[in-house]
Amino acid sequence: MKLATKISVTVFGLTGLALLSSLVGFVSARRYERTLQRLVVENVESVRAAEELEISLLEQRGYVSSYLLDGGNRRWLEELTSKKNSFDQWLAKAHETAHTDKERAVLSRLEIVYQAYEAKRTDVIALYDGGQPEQAKQVLLHDVVDCYDEAYELCEQFIATNAAFVDQATANGREDIDRLTVLVTTTIVVTLVLGSVLLWLFYRGVFLPIRRLTMEARVLSGAPQGPSEPDGDDLRSVGHVFQLLMADVTETRSHLVRSQMQLSHAEKLASVGKLAACVAHEIRNPLTSLKMWMFTLRRALSDHKELQANVDLMAEETTRLESIVREFLEFSRPPQLKLERQHVNHILEKTVDLLRHRLVESRAEILLEYQTDLPDIFVDAEQLRQVFINLIHNSIDAMEEGGQIGISCSVAERGGKKMVVAHVTDSGSGMPTEAQDRIFEPFFTTKDSGTGLGLCIAASIMTHHNGALILEASGQRGTRFAIWIPAFVNPHSLKVA
Repeated sequence: MKLATKISVTVFGLTGLALLSSLVGFVSARRYERTLQRLVVENVESVRAAEELEISLLEQRGYVSSYLLDGGNRRWLEELTSKKNSFDQWLAKAHETAHTDKERAVLSRLEIVYQAYEAKRTDVIALYDGGQPEQAKQVLLHDVVDCYDEAYELCEQFIATNAAFVDQATANGREDIDRLTVLVTTTIVVTLVLGSVLLWLFYRGVFLPIRRLTMEARVLSGAPQGPSEPDGDDLRSVGHVFQLLMADVTETRSHLVRSQMQLSHAEKLASVGKLAACVAHEIRNPLTSLKMWMFTLRRALSDHKELQANVDLMAEETTRLESIVREFLEFSRPPQLKLERQHVNHILEKTVDLLRHRLVESRAEILLEYQTDLPDIFVDAEQLRQVFINLIHNSIDAMEEGGQIGISCSVAERGGKKMVVAHVTDSGSGMPTEAQDRIFEPFFTTKDSGTGLGLCIAASIMTHHNGALILEASGQRGTRFAIWIPAFVNPHSLKVA
């Protein structure tokens, strides 16, 4: 076979493979898009309904006990009614998003058990109101608890059934991805093999003969010996085609990698629901008990103002911890902001007071630079305080041997709007350059025990305040964050993202 024929066949083969790679890449992207839509649109709502249903049940626990302990205070029953309405709403949502007959059967059984649970609670209240507190307590500790445990177990069964459906859908999508990956990889390998053959043909059939001819021509002509660089239109044309083909293969592979990353991110979001159930079960029940006992302790210490103040601080921190757990559960949805007119200096002072114990233990010092002429801000004070707490915790972790954390506030404009800018700096070792572009990604962390959600949630909080959290610098001299907070203008005209 002539050299021109070999080269032509090889070039045509590479062109065909490039077209095939592009087609496979396009088909892969469409398949990934459909898989992502199925996982996100069809399953996330179902997962959320399952988790919120269990949370609504968990939130009802303890209200009847509080009603008995509080001497029949009707406020507990009013709050219980609110939680019951929430449970009914999420139960209806769960029916709407249920996928299988098994899920629907579990929900039907849950409705029956929950009705029995409500009936027993009504009996407890009736006994107590009728002057039979001991009988009410016995019914509460046995019948009501048994119904609650059965209802909770049914919620767990529904979550497990829902998770199994999601896992099956994910597994099916992963199988499709694996098959497409093998096909694309095979195409790339074959393309590389044909490219190597083409290069060998050019080297053996074009470059070496031209070099020999050039050297022989130099010898025959008596020209000085030296390296030669033969060139011609044919060689440039072939090189150009080869570069285009390789660029096409590289682009297709890059597109495949991006699609795989998007699917991986969707799987992480779907797993948040299962993780949230575990967190709620392990943390919220002890917190409910702590709040009940602190309520009793506060009443017992009515004559000890100093101790009562400490109990109030503990109760406030317990409430804040519940809020943090709730924010983690609501990570994939916008937070419900409670906007009020605030001053950033007051929020910073409260934040420093809450962290004072850890600052002493870590040998860290906070230097606050106040400005008296700062405008008010319109924010959710608790969530903004959570942003500051997250940044200060990160600064303390970065300063292993202690150091200084500086917090300063000033006024600036951003996008034509008046803003309050809070800068948080530390004297730590900074973060790696390759990690700086990913610190706001969910589940990305440089800590051994981190969850990778802190900065992501903090940035989301600022976004929903129409502000921003920005990493301005990080290196051997420390890290500097900027928190952009819109200044207060008019709470009725402020649009929340």
